[in-house]
Amino acid sequence: MNNFAKNLNSKLQFINYNKTAHKSIINVHSTRNNTIITLTNNNNQPITWLSSGSIGFKSSQKSGYEAGYQSTIKLFDMINQSSPDSPLHQSKFGPIEMHFRGFGQGRFASWAALLSQQGESFKQRLTLIKDKTHLVRGGTRPKKQRRFYHHRHRIILVSDDSTPFILAIDWRDSRPTTRQLLYTLEIDAPHQTLFEQLNKRDIPYTLTHTFSSDLFTGASILLNNHEDRIHLPLLQSVKHVYPINSFDNPANSLSQDSLDLSTQSAYNSQLYPLVSGTQALPSHSSVQLLSASALRQSAITQAHERNLTGDGIFIAFIDDGVDYTHPGLGGCFGENCPISHGWDLVGDNYNTTTHDISPGPLGATTCKSHGTSTIGVAASQLEQLPGAAPNATFGMYRIFGCYGSSGDDVLAMGLIKAYEDGADIINISAGGPDGWTTSLPSVVASRIVEKGRHVVTSAGNYGLQGLLYSNSPAGGIGVTPVASTDLPYVPYLNASLTMESKPGDRFPYVPATSFNKMNVTVPAYILDKSGNSTSDACNNVTTSDKLDDVAVIIKPGGCSIGEKLENLKSANASLVLISDINGNLTSSPAVEGLDTAIINLNTTRNLLDGENITLHYTPILQENPRDGLISQYSSMGPSADGYGKPAVGAPGANIPTLAPGNNYMIQSGTSFSAPYYSSMLALLLQDARRKGQMLKPDVARALMLNGATSVMLDDDIPGPAFTVLQGSGVANLTATLDATTYALPDILNLNDTYNGVSKSHTIEVVNMGSEETTFTILHQPALTGYVLDDGTIQPRTWLPEHSTDSAEVDFPTTLTVSANSSASLDVNFSYKDIDDHRLPVYSGWIVLESPESRLQVSYNGIAGDLSKMQVLDNTDDLFQQGFPVPFAFRQSDKNLIDTVDSFSMIGLDKPAVIYRLTGPSPYLRIDLVDDTAKRNVINGVLNWMNDIFGDDERSAKSGVLYEELGVSRNGFMGSGQGSSYQRYDMDGKFANGQTIPSGTYRFHISALKVHGDENNNDDYETWLSEKFTIK
Repeated sequence: MNNFAKNLNSKLQFINYNKTAHKSIINVHSTRNNTIITLTNNNNQPITWLSSGSIGFKSSQKSGYEAGYQSTIKLFDMINQSSPDSPLHQSKFGPIEMHFRGFGQGRFASWAALLSQQGESFKQRLTLIKDKTHLVRGGTRPKKQRRFYHHRHRIILVSDDSTPFILAIDWRDSRPTTRQLLYTLEIDAPHQTLFEQLNKRDIPYTLTHTFSSDLFTGASILLNNHEDRIHLPLLQSVKHVYPINSFDNPANSLSQDSLDLSTQSAYNSQLYPLVSGTQALPSHSSVQLLSASALRQSAITQAHERNLTGDGIFIAFIDDGVDYTHPGLGGCFGENCPISHGWDLVGDNYNTTTHDISPGPLGATTCKSHGTSTIGVAASQLEQLPGAAPNATFGMYRIFGCYGSSGDDVLAMGLIKAYEDGADIINISAGGPDGWTTSLPSVVASRIVEKGRHVVTSAGNYGLQGLLYSNSPAGGIGVTPVASTDLPYVPYLNASLTMESKPGDRFPYVPATSFNKMNVTVPAYILDKSGNSTSDACNNVTTSDKLDDVAVIIKPGGCSIGEKLENLKSANASLVLISDINGNLTSSPAVEGLDTAIINLNTTRNLLDGENITLHYTPILQENPRDGLISQYSSMGPSADGYGKPAVGAPGANIPTLAPGNNYMIQSGTSFSAPYYSSMLALLLQDARRKGQMLKPDVARALMLNGATSVMLDDDIPGPAFTVLQGSGVANLTATLDATTYALPDILNLNDTYNGVSKSHTIEVVNMGSEETTFTILHQPALTGYVLDDGTIQPRTWLPEHSTDSAEVDFPTTLTVSANSSASLDVNFSYKDIDDHRLPVYSGWIVLESPESRLQVSYNGIAGDLSKMQVLDNTDDLFQQGFPVPFAFRQSDKNLIDTVDSFSMIGLDKPAVIYRLTGPSPYLRIDLVDDTAKRNVINGVLNWMNDIFGDDERSAKSGVLYEELGVSRNGFMGSGQGSSYQRYDMDGKFANGQTIPSGTYRFHISALKVHGDENNNDDYETWLSEKFTIK
């Protein structure tokens, strides 16, 4: 008897029938074409039979879930309605066995029918279940999603210079986040049919959206019960099930602190990056210089000189709304306004926790600024801050409320709405790390491209995480993710302090992120007159001290700085300078209604109580040595399934743009490089239409990417940056507009060595000109970057180690293309002597040069086998605490399970587990297994049944706790840089909703390797916890 049969027979409470009683056997044979059900007697002689086809299901419907379910119900009805003289009548009362063969959907459906109300009398008489299917090692498994937990952590320790961005993390303050049971179902039948099938299965749900489009037909539903998830992919009308992920509203700006850009001026005053939200904004001349630099870098200025401004092109933005009352956006919405299209898909109160959706006409959004800033890059009407495509038609499709996150389903709705409104270009500056191409937004975006439109996305701001960390929905096939480049200048705040007693000397200070005391002169008020106490401001601060028009000087100690600041605020203080006497304060706390800053010990020693001090707070522009290079925060590919991301680069760092309320901001991020590229694309499309041409999306994109300019990895590193960092290079609109030739495909994705070390591709070169063109063919290799650190299993963070090793490429030396014709170029790639265990990412360009033009086609590949990459982290590299991950602990006091042996399952007296992935995994699962279990308990035998009763053959009490498909690797950075690890908290139930009984267990984690066979245990990495007891 196999695992499936053992599990079920141990779970069911069988009736002890007399051995001579008449026994009936229900034989379910489920194939990919049909479900055949045969009723036999104790001697295995047929009594009756029926099939999906015999009861009316046609063609491909015969193999579906609904057909199998109805066939089983039909048999039950035949038995229940049989007369006493019918051969069927004995099956109405005697013992029942069920025998299964095959892995079609019918077997799932037959079991569901047995569990239904119509099958209740048969279930009560069930004495045995047999699985007669011949199984290969590892069995099979349906794909389902489970609860997902992740943690946004805090940094507590920075490691040494050899791994400059690897941080030690404190996991003890982590909290799990439960993914709700929200799914989008793609269907091939009317919505009502889906709802009827859900109701027929007694699946309670809440309908959140419906989709009715030539792109996508379906519905988003929120399930009430965990156990109902197993039925969704089996409903007859369902083509595909998409678990819905949530993602945060993009940050308004990125701090440059970690990039080590701060320097000192000639007068010894520390320079600090401009913080978005402060009142000390750069001068108008500085803003104009930054704006002009961005337009020149991308050759948009030159296009404007050709009277190309986007006229006639519709660019749709999917973001958090827009304040269209801003004068820079025309101050209006609708016909004859710059923003004439749009829709609010969610309303102010929406987030992915409440699902409080109130769609309606687009209003002016002032509670969020990101959308105003991104659309401002393209649409600004201000002469001193011109948009990149100011005469284009614009739309805004709001997918965020005022607070919280949004979801994949809402993003997909925004894509569909923009497409249906006729957008030529859809710009998305939202999403999160996701190394796979199969998410709902990625799929919908790819279909839009197939329909002849353009989808442009931000590449993501996770560059510090290293290679193999791409973004979603940038992963969509044909979608254009855009990397960010630096401008020639970096805006800084020159924060310095002068004293009446030290004329000519300047002393640095560090202001809080919100600071209003700019260029003011006030008396210094040293609270501790004796100089001996560190408890100043801990108590005895009153309004009688008259602190409202002085700079109060305090020291740490005696109580927390927060307590001191609150006390001073209560005493009407308006400005507090905190003396860093111990040299360990890095930032000044932000307290509403109180301006704060940090001064160093030297400044404190020079200050005299009562003397006037002046706080200088001057914005300046500093020359940037990384001008034109890819910004260090810009995300790097490739995707987990081998696609080269991003596609191209555009300006994105320190971009001046609009903000709600007639304001403007200086912003950084790939959120702003995307609208620059969208604008360039709009100018190209306008130029083509003016010439009577209608460029297809693949041709327009090829013209943009073929004409891009490659850039170096860093200002002091010779050699071009990896194409999975810069894409084809930085977009050059002049080269694109002047081009008469192009090449397809525009990117060659060579993937890894799993399918061999030699790759052959054909490039089609098209000549749109009236003259024959002969190209000289060249190979320009980029630097090769290593995914993994030397001697470790950890991905290398910025800057990835690199070398000049490259692929060997064979191609003809010349290629001639006739006028208005095309020719094929065959290219062969290979490599040898590679350090493949570190997964080198090699890349470069095939360059075609002629006297008239220059084309380049980028390529990328991994000189190693991703299936050999370790997926489950088993080191202490992240936490640096003396023991490796994964590890299990008690939720309440965080004591490890090796010191805790039992749990009451009351309150937080429950087990939890923390784990992390060093590589992507197509499938991850956490099981609760018997304490005697060994590793590799994923037997795969009828996992759909195990979801109900457990899956380990040694115990009747084991089962699945959590499953997830398409898991990206974890990052290694601090807050705002992605999730460094994942945490699962056990809640007393299996994933199917069944209560976990008392017993002794272990956690078992299994992660499938890239390219792995989900039915083969050898393709999984596993971990088994210490034993623990549930009382």
